[in-house]
Amino acid sequence: MQRSTATLVFILALFVGSCNGNRKPRETERAFYYWKSVFAPTVYEKQQADSLGVTTLYIKLFDVVWNPLKKEPEPAAKLLVKDSAWLLQKRIIPTIFITNECFYALDSTQANQLAINITRLADKLATQNGFGRYEELQIDCDWSGTTRDRYFQLLRALKTVNSSRTLSATIRLHQVKYKGSAGVPPVDRGLLMCYNMGDLQQVNVRNSIIDAQEFRRYIQRIATYPLPLDAGLPLFSWVVIFDKDRFAGLIRNTTSALENTSAFKKSGAGYRVQKDTLLGGRPVKGGQFLRPETSEAPVVTAVGRLLSDRLPGRRLRVALYHLDSVTLSKYSFYEMESIYNSLY
Repeated sequence: MQRSTATLVFILALFVGSCNGNRKPRETERAFYYWKSVFAPTVYEKQQADSLGVTTLYIKLFDVVWNPLKKEPEPAAKLLVKDSAWLLQKRIIPTIFITNECFYALDSTQANQLAINITRLADKLATQNGFGRYEELQIDCDWSGTTRDRYFQLLRALKTVNSSRTLSATIRLHQVKYKGSAGVPPVDRGLLMCYNMGDLQQVNVRNSIIDAQEFRRYIQRIATYPLPLDAGLPLFSWVVIFDKDRFAGLIRNTTSALENTSAFKKSGAGYRVQKDTLLGGRPVKGGQFLRPETSEAPVVTAVGRLLSDRLPGRRLRVALYHLDSVTLSKYSFYEMESIYNSLY
């Protein structure tokens, strides 16, 4: 039933797209996110990216986390590159993930210094790995109304330090819908993350990763958002764990394993754990409820088409999240081509 629904959504989106047949094709640039701390893509990952015509990689250089003992932000999970030859065939956009917790206690002096520290470390890692002359720096942070002002101060400081570069930021859907309270980040471009649409911690949510019907609730204000936007679409899956209807964690890339054992019994939109066992190397307890969530290709394509009709720009970068063998093996070449093409 779930697959049939996804296919119907895909067909409807194709019909909607065909109604805009007179529109000139958009110039799109194909990209992948690489979100691991060690850059060592497999032969399969490289072949898939190359065959799809991917020219750009968003690579996470490091995280910025809050050190409660030192009462200051510090870097974590710095990138280690083990395959620079293939890396340097692509346009690299260094990406820095900053936890929202960093901004609860950050003062203005620390924010300005953090901008300098981020740029220095990004430049150092980029130079060490051969892409020191990068043209764009992206910041990823799910800021809130409470942390907005301090985060935006950091972005302004980063823009000053990186005046010769494009500064971009990831934008969540709720930050577009509620831009009055969320604010618009002071950057050159935004990348709209078209995933994580629902509250994954609610047991009655159907699919918190991506849902075309849920996406329609956000799309009305995309066309008027005061930043040029690129698009990010998901290719990942996970299992959400609930214990007595309360969120108890996530297990990534394990959805198919639920159907291959007697330890799990189908129950509504998910599975009930029949006995204590392991799933994806993680223990789950008898009685827990597991909700598998995937980024089905027809649904992702449908969301891409809905988004395409509302993005005014004639040039667009489309980034899939993320470059990983386990993830890519679940999609045919045709399906990934369709996802990229949905935004032409």
